[in-house]
Amino acid sequence: MKLHVLIYDGFVSFEIMLATYLLKTKGDMVTVGLSTDPVTSYEGFKLIPSVSIPELRADDIQLLLIPGGDIQDIQSHSALNTLINRLDQRNAYIATICSASQLLDMERLSAEQKKQLLTNPAGVTIEGNLITAKANKYVDFAIELGKVMDIYRDKEDLEETIQYFKLFKEKFHFFRTETTEF
Repeated sequence: MKLHVLIYDGFVSFEIMLATYLLKTKGDMVTVGLSTDPVTSYEGFKLIPSVSIPELRADDIQLLLIPGGDIQDIQSHSALNTLINRLDQRNAYIATICSASQLLDMERLSAEQKKQLLTNPAGVTIEGNLITAKANKYVDFAIELGKVMDIYRDKEDLEETIQYFKLFKEKFHFFRTETTEF
């Protein structure tokens, strides 16, 4: 699996850190930029995208993960909008969190589906190939993305992930190693 992550000036890295950490266990992560020029996250991290949007083939993307942040400059980016629409047309997964959910072309969705995607009180919504989350639901978002992308070995692996990352249990059997206490 190749996980493609959009990075842009002002993206909020904490919203996707756990998701990328978990998903990387089943594949490679490719950072995507509007260009290959360095970007600076909201937190001040400077990163260089691995590829630019024009270099991508939509057919090669299984999941595009888009963090929230200041999306004002990217909302009208035609190559990004084209990529999102192509991915949506072929039912590739598009996962957005926080303000990034506003980038989705929701014309194909009913009013109820749009409301569910953008205002779900549970915080994470999966509607077909679209996965959206509120910013403060980044742990649930990461866990749900793991389910969608089939990264868990079994129910116990999923439960272990929930116990450790969501419920902060101190004892765990992570990555099938000995019990570790912190």
